[in-house]
Parts: sequence; structure tokens; C-alpha cells
Amino acid sequence: MRRVFYISAMLSLLPLLSLRMTSQTTKFRFVQDAEFANLSQSTSPFSSFSLQVARGLTTSSGATASLQYTAFSISVDPTTGIATSITFTNEFGPIPPTTFTGQNTQNLALSIDTSTLDPSVFFTESCTLDLTTFTTTCGPGPVGVINLQFQENGAQRTTIHALQQEVTNGPVTTVSHQRSDTSTANVQGSVYGVAVSSASANDGVNHLSSIEMIHN
Repeated sequence: MRRVFYISAMLSLLPLLSLRMTSQTTKFRFVQDAEFANLSQSTSPFSSFSLQVARGLTTSSGATASLQYTAFSISVDPTTGIATSITFTNEFGPIPPTTFTGQNTQNLALSIDTSTLDPSVFFTESCTLDLTTFTTTCGPGPVGVINLQFQENGAQRTTIHALQQEVTNGPVTTVSHQRSDTSTANVQGSVYGVAVSSASANDGVNHLSSIEMIHN
């Protein structure tokens, strides 16, 4: 119950963070039109992360792929049990298509070191909201090695014809329009040194879906 209370309380504070940021800038747009995979995992009672990797349109310049990573964590004073800060992490941008391999959804793999990506096109940021002063401090997000293997298991299948979704994680809003065939999947590996042990995962095929990242 305490976890539910804290998460509800923290979400109620998100408008305060948004009010401090008056301008909006689109940082990244990408058309997703082939295989994709995603996962989400709680890493503690008050923290979680999610990741999505997707192939895009193949043009005269070659194949394309993109990566999005988000994380959310609440710091709690161990003595009083009171939340002291919230940290939001947002990372996204194009990645080399060779880092996302596999011929179909039966066997997809992501192997990448994000520290090697061009920082001028791959956005990475962590922002911490101090719940005492209500000041926000931002800096570079984590970078490093991500190794994941996805295998479709078919336990649940979903066909999405047209889904518009808007999700805000701190100062970044993700606007997506999805048309896809999706299945639950098994996943193993690690993200920035954190083992993927209890993640919920999916993979599938996008059909001219799109994603837009907006920084408030």
C-alpha cells in the first residue's frame, strides 16, 4: 500500500515539473515499419525502466533503426520513509541497424554500447526533481552496454490497427501512432549492467507506425 501511495503522490507532482518548462522542442521523429521489441521491468519498489528498439523504413540510404530507454525512480529517506526526490531518465535516437539483428520475431537481438553513439543525434538526459525545494537538476543519462535476446512465445497476440498514445516521463513526452502485429515474448540479457530477470516483453512487426519525442 505504501508503494501505491508514493507512486500516486509522485504522479500528482508531475504537473509542477511541467509548469517549470514553458517551451517545447521536438527532438526526434521516426517511422517504424518492420520488426520491433520492447520490455519493462521494476528494479525496486520505487523504480522501473522500459526499452523499445525498432526497425524503420529502408530508403536509398539504407536500413534504419531506433532505440528508446526511459527510467523512473523515487528516492525515499530510510529513516522517515518520506520521498525526497524523483529522477526521470530519457534516452532516444537512431542507432546502427546492424545492432538490432534477427530475421523475424522468433529470434531478435539487440547488442549495442550507447557510449559510442553520436551525442549530437542520440539524446540522453537524467533529471532529478528535489521534493524539498522543487528545483530540477538535469545532466547526462547513463550510457553503456545493452545486450538483449527476444523470442516470441505467442502466449498473447494483439493486432493494433490505429493506436495513438501520449506518455510523459519528466520533461519528455512521447507521442506514438501505432499499427502493428504484436506478441508476448521471452527476454534475457542486461541493460546497463542490470539483469533482465522479471521483465514483461513483447515483439512484433510495425506497419508505418511513428514516434515523436518532445522535450518540454
